[in-house]
Amino acid sequence: MDKSRLPEQILATRVILKKHDVKLAETMFSYVEQDRTRLERYMPWVQFTRTVDDERAYIESTHAKWDQYEFFDYGIFLVENGQYLGNVGVHSINWLNSCCEIGYWILGRFEGHGYISEAVEVLTNACHEFFNRVEIRCDPTNSRSARVPEILGFHFEGCLKQNIFLGGEFRDSLIYSHLRGEGKIISRPGRSSLKTKLATLPGPS
Repeated sequence: MDKSRLPEQILATRVILKKHDVKLAETMFSYVEQDRTRLERYMPWVQFTRTVDDERAYIESTHAKWDQYEFFDYGIFLVENGQYLGNVGVHSINWLNSCCEIGYWILGRFEGHGYISEAVEVLTNACHEFFNRVEIRCDPTNSRSARVPEILGFHFEGCLKQNIFLGGEFRDSLIYSHLRGEGKIISRPGRSSLKTKLATLPGPS
């Protein structure tokens, strides 16, 4: 299929997604530093982000990949005051098979307000302009991250066993999907919990 770029800004109700500006490097790095221990549990890129220069190089790399239709990464900002919250992005893009994956993180003190769910909702809908299948993957122990696709009505497809090497060990990933033909994403509070999902998985063989 033809390649296309996502919009550089995507507006939701309370948040707006913006393509990264290198001017954000110091702030973004300060967030990683504040939450390094928490983020390192689940994000492999954290170990490579040790200085502001590392962050600046990362932002510049996202611009190059944006131009090459390989990666669309955004900062998440509050509409009311411009407060930066964290990042959300589209990666693992496969244009041939019309699929992609969404990843996200937010500073811990902004958790629990639904900002990530809102960001992922509008980004998923934007992705479906170009991609048939959108995936979200997360660690089984990261219940907050798993709650996002559940609230948004993604389908839980199963558990990829030991597909990630992180923190000196092989770890599993839960995988969720949403298809274009299922219509626009709409937040759905009260979806079944992660514990219910995990209860259906087979135990170790």
